[in-house]
Amino acid sequence: MFGGARVIAAVSSESKAEFARSHGADETIVYPRSLARPEDRKSLGAQFKQLCGAGGADVVYDAVGGDFAEVALRTLGWRGRYLVVGFAAGIPSIPLNLALLNGRQILGVFWGEWTRRDLGAYRADVEELFGLYFEGRIRPTISATYPLRHAADALNVMADRRAIGKLVVTLP
Repeated sequence: MFGGARVIAAVSSESKAEFARSHGADETIVYPRSLARPEDRKSLGAQFKQLCGAGGADVVYDAVGGDFAEVALRTLGWRGRYLVVGFAAGIPSIPLNLALLNGRQILGVFWGEWTRRDLGAYRADVEELFGLYFEGRIRPTISATYPLRHAADALNVMADRRAIGKLVVTLP
């Protein structure tokens, strides 16, 4: 539980599911590499509905996008919030009736622009995060460290979707 939330992590592999569970996820779903077939979309949607219950999810944090976005949006219940964070699987086309019919909100979470527009809030959040870190209440997982000359290897791990936790590139 995170602040009372029941967390369902949707991930691309069983190793990532284990990582999510070990970091507090209540449930995990390993989604398929592609949702090209209608039956794959229905199956994934059914898994979400089973875990979220009849009321649906309150919040979906989506960093994947692509064909997965519509399935994720349909997972939301009445007045749920869909957070658009990224597009690892491509920029989706969303039928807006899915927002209208259930009073759902689609919110863009553009961290980089927010840091420029609200520097004071950004600084306060960074200060709070460092406080939590120094108190030992949060610990980012660094799964691998690469010297700068091997930065391409780190990028390949990310491109191949093998990264779990943070990859760090160090300067000489």
